Amino acid sequence: MRKIAIITDTASDLSVADIEKYRLKMLHYQIVYKEHTYKDQLEIHSKEVLDKLEIEIPSTSLPSLDEMHQVFNEIQAEGYKEVLVVTLSSGLSGCFNAVNMVKDEFPNLKTVVFDSKTISAPQGYLAIQAARLADKGCSMDEMIKQLEVIREKQHTFFIVDTLKYLVHGGRIGHVSGTVGKLLNLKPIITIADDGKYDTIAKVRGRAKAIRYIAEEANKVMSSGRQYEIYFSHANGQEIKDEIIKEIRVLHPNIEVEGDTWISPVACVHCGPGYVGMLIQEV
Repeated sequence: MRKIAIITDTASDLSVADIEKYRLKMLHYQIVYKEHTYKDQLEIHSKEVLDKLEIEIPSTSLPSLDEMHQVFNEIQAEGYKEVLVVTLSSGLSGCFNAVNMVKDEFPNLKTVVFDSKTISAPQGYLAIQAARLADKGCSMDEMIKQLEVIREKQHTFFIVDTLKYLVHGGRIGHVSGTVGKLLNLKPIITIADDGKYDTIAKVRGRAKAIRYIAEEANKVMSSGRQYEIYFSHANGQEIKDEIIKEIRVLHPNIEVEGDTWISPVACVHCGPGYVGMLIQEV
């Protein structure tokens, strides 16, 4: 048994297979409809959320305190003495702060909450690397240092096919959203150093958005270093495939290491046609 337990949350967009493979503990965000609240990934799937969006746009909330207590109790019962929690960026969610409060109720566990300062595939990558480091027998201090280095080598880009859901969730202003819809603008988004969304460009039309994000990928990979590419999407396979096709014009041998749907909670805020790309220097 590894000495350090690893927890992450469903904003990491990790598959069930990866969660089991790397023996991760998971905290589930909540999808709140008028008639019922669902646990992210456990009780509702991404496609179900997308299919219902035209009928009702739900709200979302943090993993419950009950679940946090349950996970810490399980870890304690399994005999662990140390815990590393890799959370969604504190700049995007209160999960980081909530876990920091709950951990104090378990003084027998040495718990460190690591702010991923990111979301989706980059967060999932960090959680998997934490598990791998724990399996190697690294100390907590060693793991944190290495995760910080990995985080600095992440280049993240997102595109959304519609601004409707970002507007509804308060991620962009209603005026900007209306103008964007009229002009068919597609924002190109990254995660800034403070762990918050940063719009780096607004281009008109899907084709230009695909070309822009591929050009940004090519700029990153022009250094000659070794990179891996990971994708996450919400029914955005066609857009993702076009991005890969554009990238392979200059990098014909690049392989996609990971390709997954985003979690239901992310679907609420991004809507159909979202595509996220992680370029990870290795």
